[in-house]
Amino acid sequence: MIKRKTYISIRAVQPVVKALEILGYDVGGILQVAGISPSLLKDADGKIPHAAMMRLWDCARRVTGDEHLGIHLAEVAPSYSFEVHSYALLASPTLRDAYRRACRYQRLIHETTNLIFEEGPKEGVLQHALPGGLPVPRHPAEFLATLWVRFGRLVTGQDWVPRLICFAHPAPDKTSDHSRVFRSHLRFSSGRTAMHIPNEILDKHNPQVDENLVNLLDRYAEGILKKLPQTASTAERLRVWLHKVLSDGVPSTTEAAQALHMSTRTLHRMLKNEGTSFRELLDQLRKERAVALLADQRCSVAEVGFLLGFAELSSFSRAFKRWTGKSPAVFRAQTLGASPRHNDSDDLE
Repeated sequence: MIKRKTYISIRAVQPVVKALEILGYDVGGILQVAGISPSLLKDADGKIPHAAMMRLWDCARRVTGDEHLGIHLAEVAPSYSFEVHSYALLASPTLRDAYRRACRYQRLIHETTNLIFEEGPKEGVLQHALPGGLPVPRHPAEFLATLWVRFGRLVTGQDWVPRLICFAHPAPDKTSDHSRVFRSHLRFSSGRTAMHIPNEILDKHNPQVDENLVNLLDRYAEGILKKLPQTASTAERLRVWLHKVLSDGVPSTTEAAQALHMSTRTLHRMLKNEGTSFRELLDQLRKERAVALLADQRCSVAEVGFLLGFAELSSFSRAFKRWTGKSPAVFRAQTLGASPRHNDSDDLE
């Protein structure tokens, strides 16, 4: 697969730097070790390679010696350091609107990372992944999850608790800070960074809603987005489009090509050049969505298959076993720490 250098906006660096300063660390020394010039932080439209941001996290972790650095930085990062993101989220009518807006403006921070908000019949799932669906490393992942909860509570004006928080990395030796911040069920080594929020929380009204302000910020953010170069690969653009339409059924390659403004033949050729295919990307997204839906035991296995566009439960079971090596029922039981119900039709292979 052809790899290319990806970049992250200075807008994503500023909150981390400000939080380090507030906690009293030598930011200049950390930036120097990470190979990031302090002068870059003065350019709001500046960018650094994504690899440099990962070095910044690694250097900050070594210098501070903080085993829970991501959580602690997210707790103290000032709202203003997130610029248009924080102001738009905090002025949104509901928490659902706030998370939708966060996804829409993700490209203001990173040109290719995926922030996806999957809205289901009973809950929404906010997920973040690096290009190609790769999981986020521990400390930036915990930074993001803490921000999701922190800003979510500010939007609603209530101290709500997520139903589930998932991390790709293994559980650390101590999780007392995780329990203190999230106060919800935690799942480590899950292969993803995600937060499950019940619909009754997502639809809570923001007591501080300011629709005039949010409309103004929307126009400002959309103006910036239009000026950004279209640097995403065909696979990344297709992945974003598939996320949007998958709930309405499995799309065809012809529909996908039309959505990306190219011929079907060109779509196949460009995906092949990038080391992937339409079927591989579709399977990857259906697997990710299946894993998220199966984490909600209120949704039956049959319902999960239906939501993923499978006409029959047996077809979904075969596909899921091909993806994970386990049947949906066994996977759910192991994930939830329960025993499979062998007399249930959901166990159909």
